[in-house]
Amino acid sequence: MKILAEISVGELFDKITILNIKLKKINDPEKLVNIKTELKVLIDQSNKIILNNKDRLDKCVQNLQKINEELWDIENIKRDCEANKDFGDTFIKISRDVHFKNDIRASIKKEINLLSNSKISEEKEYTKY
Repeated sequence: MKILAEISVGELFDKITILNIKLKKINDPEKLVNIKTELKVLIDQSNKIILNNKDRLDKCVQNLQKINEELWDIENIKRDCEANKDFGDTFIKISRDVHFKNDIRASIKKEINLLSNSKISEEKEYTKY
């Protein structure tokens, strides 16, 4: 089955950066087939995007890749803490880091949407901290 659903340009690049991380971190051959298939489809779509400010877009995508790598590592640390029932300082720090880093991630995606005049743009609203 094939489903086509329009997403924001920021979300497209977010998914691409996460799939790039999965390519590096996941070893299961069956999972890698699916990851590579999805990544190819999304990269093909991203190659259709024409912008005046390609350098700025590339920088945003690099920043998105970096923040998603940090979030991946944070999630693994949290899972280790959970497995060890260790809810001390490390767990508290990384639990707090998740929402700070996700806020940065959302702002990068928003910038990509603005740069690309994306028809769809994700909106966020949370309690202030």
